[in-house]
Amino acid sequence: MRQGHDRTRWLRVIIIILLMALLLVLVPSGAIYSYAEIVPLPIDEKGGIPPYEWGYQGDHAYKDESISVNIEHGRFEDTNWTAVHIKIAHPSQLRTLKAGRYGSTQELPGAVMARRVKAVLAIGGDFFAFHNYGYIVRQAQFYRKSLTGQQDVLIIDDKGDFHLLLRPDKATVEAFEQENKEHIINAFTFGPALFMDGKPVEDMTKAKTDAVLAQRIAFCQTGPLSYLVVYCEGPNDENSKGMGIDQFIRLIQTFPGVISAYNLDGGSSATIVFKDEKINGPRAQRSRAIGDIIYFASAYQEDFKVE
Repeated sequence: MRQGHDRTRWLRVIIIILLMALLLVLVPSGAIYSYAEIVPLPIDEKGGIPPYEWGYQGDHAYKDESISVNIEHGRFEDTNWTAVHIKIAHPSQLRTLKAGRYGSTQELPGAVMARRVKAVLAIGGDFFAFHNYGYIVRQAQFYRKSLTGQQDVLIIDDKGDFHLLLRPDKATVEAFEQENKEHIINAFTFGPALFMDGKPVEDMTKAKTDAVLAQRIAFCQTGPLSYLVVYCEGPNDENSKGMGIDQFIRLIQTFPGVISAYNLDGGSSATIVFKDEKINGPRAQRSRAIGDIIYFASAYQEDFKVE
């Protein structure tokens, strides 16, 4: 009888312990819990979440839960090149920044602007402050619609997808706006457009500078929220000849999966910033001031706390 009584008592103790453990799980305790999550960024010019030191993988890569950046180098047709592969979790991580208020001619080094907005990676834009034409939208703010019908336009929508308009006039852009204006986040006027629908553009805008051997930079889309930056050195770089547009297209063709590609401001304005430093071009040109940047920011909030 004694042994049976002891077994019953211990069984009750075990049941009580299990019930208490269940209550600790189900009933809020008032403690502070830490979470990590991807937070969509506001469509403004305030920048992103600062990159994490642990996310850097030397001088060639960065990765957190919201973004990955991988840099590679190579050589093609007697010229050195740099390529950057970028993958983001949310379209708001693809962003832009002007050097100054719209209408000013202010310029700043790309690295200065990249630090200001805590960019993981930044590249130069279309330097729209240098001219007064084109279709210019920055962070959903519509600034300019002065089309000459001679420049190709790149539009990026709220899904992070590229739309290329070949030499559009005002009527063409207005027709695009009628269907898509509420989805337009950024628009650039430089060019030419290099790839559309996975193929080199045949009806390409021709310019006298196309054959000039120079530093060139292209912004490409390779898939949903996936991008590629391709840069070639110029004749001012040691051991490089530079590239004309036709050569540059051949270089881009060596990268698989390019859907769309758009030529941005090149020469000494061509800019790639990583770890808050311009990493491309002759060192003498690395403080070159430009009018705007395109950048990628982290959206990973590591210390999101809830009581």
